[in-house]
Amino acid sequence: MKNKIKLLFLLFSIIFLTGCSGNYNIKINEDLSVDEDLYLTIENGPNVYNNTLKIFDDNNINTDNYSVVLSGDEIVIEYKDNFSSIDDYILDSKIYHQLVDNISYNKADNYIDIYTNQILKLKGNDEIGNTSDLDVIQVNITTPFKVVFDNSDISNDNTYTWTIDKNTINKKIMINFEPKLSGFQYSRLIILLTFILVIGIFIYILFKKYKNIQKI
Repeated sequence: MKNKIKLLFLLFSIIFLTGCSGNYNIKINEDLSVDEDLYLTIENGPNVYNNTLKIFDDNNINTDNYSVVLSGDEIVIEYKDNFSSIDDYILDSKIYHQLVDNISYNKADNYIDIYTNQILKLKGNDEIGNTSDLDVIQVNITTPFKVVFDNSDISNDNTYTWTIDKNTINKKIMINFEPKLSGFQYSRLIILLTFILVIGIFIYILFKKYKNIQKI
């Protein structure tokens, strides 16, 4: 865990001192587990690519969790993690703290609220990282559930997007959804198929009896 915290601290120090743009993706799954993915492009500069690779290597980060690719004058970085629940994501994710102070989360039987005030963390006297050179970050939340309310900038199918840039001072992110799948569910499909199978077997037995009677 200490290695992971150190990694993200150093990585964001490089990113926010060189400028970046990208996507921060949060996918909420049907079982309410969460997949987190950070995709960034940063300007390549003296030793930036090698230093970025060294950060991952020195901290023994599993290569399945990240990729660093040099593409022309840019470096493409992808880092991903997953969590067993929304609670675990809010408690254990180190990524979103680089963008916002905290995430508020309310859960009831028939709804889930997730919201936050986005405040850019500008560089202070005792801080290394900053977002003053941030070009644009898009925060995308994808959910399979029915969304009752959201204040996203744009939405497409089940993905809701908020855009954050260096000119953004304060931005509230809000989404409210029902934690139950709408439409036809797999459990109902299984019940229906079982019913059809039982009826089919019953009809087959009656048909066999009828054929036996005909032979007599």
